[in-house]
Amino acid sequence: MTTPPVVQYASRTDVGMRRAANQDSLAVRMCSEFAEWQSCGHLFVVADGMGGHAVGDLASRITVETLPHAYFKQDAISVEARLRQSIFAANKAINDRARENREFEGMGTTCSVLSLSNRGAVVGHVGDSRVYRLRRGVLQQLTFDHSLQWEMIRLGRATAENVEMFHPRNVITRCLGPDLHVPIDVEGPFSVETGDIFLLCSDGLTNHVSDQEVGAILASLPPTESSRLLINLANCRGGTDNSTVIVVQVESYPPCVPTPGDASVIPVASPEPTPAARSRSRSRLLIGLAVCCLVGAVAAVLFNQMVWAGAAGVVGILCLFFSRQPRPVVPSLPAAALEVSTIDSTTNVQEECSALRSSFRTSSPYRSVDCKNVEPLLTVLSEAQSELVQAARDGQWKVDFDELNQLGRQARSSQQGQKSERAVRAWARILDLLMKEIYQRVRSQS
Repeated sequence: MTTPPVVQYASRTDVGMRRAANQDSLAVRMCSEFAEWQSCGHLFVVADGMGGHAVGDLASRITVETLPHAYFKQDAISVEARLRQSIFAANKAINDRARENREFEGMGTTCSVLSLSNRGAVVGHVGDSRVYRLRRGVLQQLTFDHSLQWEMIRLGRATAENVEMFHPRNVITRCLGPDLHVPIDVEGPFSVETGDIFLLCSDGLTNHVSDQEVGAILASLPPTESSRLLINLANCRGGTDNSTVIVVQVESYPPCVPTPGDASVIPVASPEPTPAARSRSRSRLLIGLAVCCLVGAVAAVLFNQMVWAGAAGVVGILCLFFSRQPRPVVPSLPAAALEVSTIDSTTNVQEECSALRSSFRTSSPYRSVDCKNVEPLLTVLSEAQSELVQAARDGQWKVDFDELNQLGRQARSSQQGQKSERAVRAWARILDLLMKEIYQRVRSQS
């Protein structure tokens, strides 16, 4: 079959409302030939740099420059192998640059990559930037956050219910750059269907916009408009960090080609066993050996073989001693590899905790949120419009209030007529006009 896929996408990155520089970077590489799509696939990359001054920006830029080049240049037996090798190449390039210049020491970046090929959707991932898939109104998070909170849950040192009480948000436990070798998650392949929408984003978006809102926006607007509204909404709520999004909408897609032993039409993941799982397996093995040794010791006593009985007893006791599971320890990283940010939206934190509590899983997709109900989003956009319009009137902003009033009437009429997509589009246009004025005012002063 030689029918190429039809995929529309839009990308956007923004410095936010609090930062002086944008340390996020993105890259998109669309295949020009069908044969290239079969072997490699379309490639989408988001990187969120960290390290202070300009080094975070440098780390993310090295990633989006190195990774696509390595991905399409190398020979590999599979898309998964291509992703893993290209992410490793980006990590090595950052680490090498840091070794050359002490001012860049410790710089790092997150990295989330999506490939769409005849294998389906394959995701490569390090850090807490995310990849989502929206299908039939359900938003699924395909990546595991390499953050302190999520790692504590996976290691069994916290639960989804209490993790927010004991561990700060947005402290990451893994990134590209500081270490020459870093564990790389490769998830998938996931099936791809007509109508699917994929989102790659940095945590500047997810710190302020809930999963339910993200899904409702993606379902209501085409990629260009949804990417603009996502970032506007994050900045309207404080914009404490840089925000980057890539929205990919699948309009048609050839059937995915399965490989032996792979269920490509079902979301699958093959993560390495966690330290806790390995510890439990070792404990079960040692306990089994201890039981066998102690039974052997009893049998030896019955047959007056006291030497063998003593030896078996000692071995059994040692097995029991070493079968005790050690207290899990969080992997330590250089201080430059950790980033902490404070969220100024209490409501969003509560919604995120609720989503984590209700749908956290140990394999991809890690969370699923039903986004079919658009009414909560319409209420949010209506309230934001009301507050911003009042601020515009009080501050005598240079905006067209007649146009804003007309769009407001259209939005309310569409909402009352159960035409939610039209309502979202009208509210989004209002927010865009008002945020443009805010951007001009805030950034002209910096």
